[in-house]
Amino acid sequence: MPATFKAGDMVCEYKIIESLGQGGFSQIYKASAPDGKRVILKFPEASLLGDPATYERFRRESAIGQKLDHPAIPRVIALGKSPDGVFLVLEYVEGKTLRSYIWDNAPLPLEDALSIGEQLADTVDYLHDHEVYHRDLKPENIIVGADGKIHIIDFGSALVEGTRRVTWGLGSNALGTPDYMSPEQIQGKRGDARTDVYAMGIILYEMLTGSVPYRGDNALSVMNQHLTGTPTPPRKLRPSIPPGVEAIVLKAIRRNPDQRYQFAGEFREDLLHYNELDLAQFPMEPEPAARGMLTEKQILIQSAVIFVAFFVIVALILLIVYFVQHR
Repeated sequence: MPATFKAGDMVCEYKIIESLGQGGFSQIYKASAPDGKRVILKFPEASLLGDPATYERFRRESAIGQKLDHPAIPRVIALGKSPDGVFLVLEYVEGKTLRSYIWDNAPLPLEDALSIGEQLADTVDYLHDHEVYHRDLKPENIIVGADGKIHIIDFGSALVEGTRRVTWGLGSNALGTPDYMSPEQIQGKRGDARTDVYAMGIILYEMLTGSVPYRGDNALSVMNQHLTGTPTPPRKLRPSIPPGVEAIVLKAIRRNPDQRYQFAGEFREDLLHYNELDLAQFPMEPEPAARGMLTEKQILIQSAVIFVAFFVIVALILLIVYFVQHR
């Protein structure tokens, strides 16, 4: 399979119209089906062709898509196969990414942010009812239509309750995007409904303030802040945000999963009734830091120590062998 396609190329019975971009694991194209309808073709990123974990992600995304039936979740039409590998055929949804929408409008009007937040929570609640956890919710994976309706896309990192890991424990850190990753994901855990709640809280924070709560010069710095930092309350950045909305956001992004909303439906219900909430019932105290990650400097030092220790052990073994042979 070529690394890229150009307009007019044929992939099986589908005709490429244009490239729509590239994600961490895949390349996305708009294409025309034999009946003339627009579809999305999703291919593994070229460097991952032949990787068993990548094939498993595509197979799992196909299975997930075909078991779901919700207007905010594009249908998976087929798991296609070409002579060079597999690809997904997905329902085409017209609109712009929430990322573009935020860039054009941030901070969003309160009504728009709450509408998107409620729709997102409603859709994620449906996923959780079907034991599916997205685990990579971010503005790039949310499409906003001209009518204001949203669609959640890209289930390549999704988890179905009871299925085995696609990657080994530490490798699962690659799942997700640093700005929206929950502390438990950063620590290498699989995640659950509360993982998606955390990402929804970060997204709502960003829509309301124009910024994510944790920023840094690199991904490692951002991930460390999720584990150790304290977010600036949204009302300090935008005083017009209602206190109830701020309380909802801060509860959703608590570092301790047990102190967050346990289900997306609870998050949505509070958004619908933010003026009626008893704020005294919301956790507001700063949280202790979680087990942190190694800094780049610490990783280099640790690697150097292991390297030196290895050669010391080899030298000792050689000395022992020498003395045994020459005594």
